[in-house]
Amino acid sequence: MVLFNGITAVAGAVVMWTSPNSLGFGSLLQLMQDHLPLIGKLFTSFALPGALLVVVIALPHLWTAALIALDHFRAPLMVIIVGIVLVGWTLLQLLIVFGPNMLSFAFLIIGLLETNMGTMWANRLSKAAKAR
Repeated sequence: MVLFNGITAVAGAVVMWTSPNSLGFGSLLQLMQDHLPLIGKLFTSFALPGALLVVVIALPHLWTAALIALDHFRAPLMVIIVGIVLVGWTLLQLLIVFGPNMLSFAFLIIGLLETNMGTMWANRLSKAAKAR
């Protein structure tokens, strides 16, 4: 799930940078400008939103996937962190920018699942360490 989120965030950023109108993103810039009063004026193209998507969602998720693959001791904590970040990102989209939509709801659920799985994993490791 973590790898999936990292890959889809990279794909979303690439679409934002290369052909945003192919997915009907034309009105997205206006939505961000209208609904984000403090920073909305920074969104004059899809360069910044795409970069933010990569920095805030893609890179942390891909890093976490690598930690999981390496069985790093910090992997469960990172799963919790990226899950919380994804929930926050998605709530921003749902409540401020886009309003209710199925894609944001799906990623909200995925973020909640990530957070829950990371918590259960960390608890299991903690119990195993105490049993030793």
